[in-house]
Amino acid sequence: MHALGHQVAVAGHRGSWHWLFESAPFPWIDVSFRAGPIGMNNAVAVLSRYLQEHPVDILHSHYRRCTLVARRLQHQFPIPILYTPHLSDIEPKWWRRNYTDFGDHSHVTSDDARQWLIQHGAVPQELISMIPHGIDQKRFPTIDADAKAAAKIAMGMQPTDLVAAFVGRLGDPKNEGWMLDLAAASLKQLPNLKILMVGEGPHEKKLRRRIRTEKLQDRVILLGHRDPKAIYHASDALLLPSDREGFSLVCAEAMSTGTPVLRTRTSGANELIVENATGKSVPIDHDAFVAGAIEFLSDPAALKRMGRLAAVHIKEHFTFERQLHDTIDMYRSLIKLGASLR
Repeated sequence: MHALGHQVAVAGHRGSWHWLFESAPFPWIDVSFRAGPIGMNNAVAVLSRYLQEHPVDILHSHYRRCTLVARRLQHQFPIPILYTPHLSDIEPKWWRRNYTDFGDHSHVTSDDARQWLIQHGAVPQELISMIPHGIDQKRFPTIDADAKAAAKIAMGMQPTDLVAAFVGRLGDPKNEGWMLDLAAASLKQLPNLKILMVGEGPHEKKLRRRIRTEKLQDRVILLGHRDPKAIYHASDALLLPSDREGFSLVCAEAMSTGTPVLRTRTSGANELIVENATGKSVPIDHDAFVAGAIEFLSDPAALKRMGRLAAVHIKEHFTFERQLHDTIDMYRSLIKLGASLR
């Protein structure tokens, strides 16, 4: 949006991913939404000062507590609030319902998330826009079999190795430990399996300890935080065992490169997975995931076929250009709502 001439500012607390914003060509506003009522009051004060000097047309919130801050700002600044849920498939407790605000309009990336907002948030369907994530085809191009073999060699593996990837946070609700269970359970069926795990999080030490204790060093490799593109290229499949997802951008990225996906049936699965064509989905169940992954990985010809179809599916339906265009159109439609608030 900034490159197209729109003015953008991002507000949030500093965390492990803050380095992504350090060289950004738009302002970063330091606020904390985590320090309870005091933190919320401070966030309102900081953002109020910013809005007095920098008028904006849309307040776009990614967390419900941020929407509560935006609502307080709206008393002083008649700006429409757009809310995008971070994760759906959560059963809101009674106390949380009383402190939940879904903004003046909601944006979702999957139909599951839309249904969650309707059923659990009582949000009218006409106040929800669905715009799935899109993938930059230049950053995640489709590769051929020779390039995949070369990528495996570059990672220190053999072209004949069967490579499965996990890309995500090492912590709840990702179920990353199921990948180690898969490595142990598939020793006889998939003796050449290598599992590459990209990410960082609170469970990393526990995973490393399990790998040593269970002697899985030859089958599971923890790579920490890194650009996942080379991992997608080296992998025959991406596996996602999460309890909850908002959409799963990593699945779409992997599919764009020609890597098929097996994932649990969380939000985004219906949009990305055409069963037995672009990949497969399984119930959110440990045994179903492990058994499904072994079956999925046991058919190399099917993996190649699904990888080709997965790349086509992304190119036809999930481009970054479409996401950007539709998002700007949504913002523009909400600016009209802002005029009615004044």
